[in-house]
Amino acid sequence: MTFSQWLGERVPTLLRPSILLFIAAYHFVMTMLEVVFLDWRPFTLFNITKLRFKAFARLWKNNGQAMSAEMPGPTFQLLSECKGVVLDIGPGSGEMLSRFNPKLITALYGAEPAEDLHPGLVRNAEKVGFGSRFHALLCGAEPKSLIPELHKSGILDVGGKAGLASDGVFDEICCTRVLCGVPHPAQTVKGLYNLLKPGGRMVVCEHVVNPWRTEGRILARLMQIVYTFLGWPFFMGGCALQRHTPEYLRDAGEWEKFDLKYYGPEDAIPFVVGELVKKGGSLDKSYAAAVKE
Repeated sequence: MTFSQWLGERVPTLLRPSILLFIAAYHFVMTMLEVVFLDWRPFTLFNITKLRFKAFARLWKNNGQAMSAEMPGPTFQLLSECKGVVLDIGPGSGEMLSRFNPKLITALYGAEPAEDLHPGLVRNAEKVGFGSRFHALLCGAEPKSLIPELHKSGILDVGGKAGLASDGVFDEICCTRVLCGVPHPAQTVKGLYNLLKPGGRMVVCEHVVNPWRTEGRILARLMQIVYTFLGWPFFMGGCALQRHTPEYLRDAGEWEKFDLKYYGPEDAIPFVVGELVKKGGSLDKSYAAAVKE
């Protein structure tokens, strides 16, 4: 491959995230203007966390459909095979719900922390045919947020102080572009593992740190650092470009099957996609202790 060919093929993939970063920054500015001049709530500007997530919700409502039209690897196929009682982490406003097969799912729980996205989430769930089988949870994926909402929904039988089901409650858990944004990824992944039934499956489609030591590229890894420095986590709702998600997943517990593959490993935003099947076992004590705190 000549240098000019390399420039034509590689540089666009390395610079593509800059377009999304610019769009996210635009929505942040527009959100600031809206809360001041349309909502007449200027004091919201002093609540940076709330402002950031309102801006990200605005970004997603305007661009989520386009951002979900294509996904790496067999993501759509894996989602279409989900069955039984399913937990969907971070469904946004429900752009991916059409990828599930409602005939195979008895109940679908969507854990979405952005309240502004819930109206669209509920509408899309109704549109694709879930009806009363869909349950929108206003929470994140981390145990301290997720466990109380699962308890309120009635699916999680609270026993003792930990408030957890020792054998899991979900047949499938779907993590699609969400573990990049949770505050404590290792603890969160371990918590999700404990919510899986023995033999339950976790569907994963997550962007991760570039594997530059193996099949990735050092330049792509450096671009991840650059985008982080330019404010990617701030404007993208806490999204981190440099997560070691495969390691967190592998360390979460015992897996009967651990099938994750890299897609776009030479890109600034590479993905791992695949499925993990829980081998079984009892509730991890360290996780129960973390929820008690």
